[in-house]
Amino acid sequence: MSKKIYLIPVLSAILLMTGLSRAEDAGGQNYFKGVEYAAQGRFEEAKQEYQKALADEAYYAASRLEIHAIDDVLNQKANKETALLVFEGKKYAVNQKWQEAIDLYTKAIKQDPRYAYAFISRGIAYASIGELDRAISNFSDALKVDLKYTEVYNNRGVALMYLGRYNKAVEDLTKAIECDPAFAQLYYNRGLAYSYKGRHDMAIPDFEKAVELKPDYSRAYLGKAISCEKSDRKEEAIDAYKKVLQYDKSKDPEMLEFVNESIKKLEAPPAEPGK
Repeated sequence: MSKKIYLIPVLSAILLMTGLSRAEDAGGQNYFKGVEYAAQGRFEEAKQEYQKALADEAYYAASRLEIHAIDDVLNQKANKETALLVFEGKKYAVNQKWQEAIDLYTKAIKQDPRYAYAFISRGIAYASIGELDRAISNFSDALKVDLKYTEVYNNRGVALMYLGRYNKAVEDLTKAIECDPAFAQLYYNRGLAYSYKGRHDMAIPDFEKAVELKPDYSRAYLGKAISCEKSDRKEEAIDAYKKVLQYDKSKDPEMLEFVNESIKKLEAPPAEPGK
């Protein structure tokens, strides 16, 4: 069973998830209400829902991005009509209607070629359908027109990671951390980039920083566990795997089976010589 399958980098987006897939979760309900309210121009109500969604790890990164965009409208730093096109596109995006979303993002960009949020949103949509080069191009365009959307460094770094360009991914994720050193998911993502390139000595401190900032961050504990196991740091690996079991909220049966099997293997007594 592949260990990488359980270590997925986090974009500032809800990827591979339909609008109904987590409707019963409080974070999901808040996030999708925010999407609906923003598309209707009810920005204050949308912001309140996104702020509630921040409490859910699965929606934290996406909610931060949407709050940033709403604040720009409320502070009159972005054109309301152009922003509404992007917010309407998000309604399609969360239901995986990617082309409809991309069409609206493109329309917004034509209205305002310097609207970074539209480029970011279109880049996320392209990343979601596997068009990573187009995603990276859009993220780069966003940075050309507006440097204040620091989430874009994270998004571009993740896209680069999926392409196996780990050194470039580390560069972008390091920039993201410099802009927002208290954001746990950035350390998690950079830890993944280091682990994928075999630098577990660099990955472990990033996973540790992620759980320092977010003590119940189960995926960061999983990253640390795998890197410690690969580094022959057996006791630390066991402890981190047990933290995954303690804090995991996904209840993913395959992942939990993998974690339990890993603990069992690491705790097994060494085989006697000759046997």
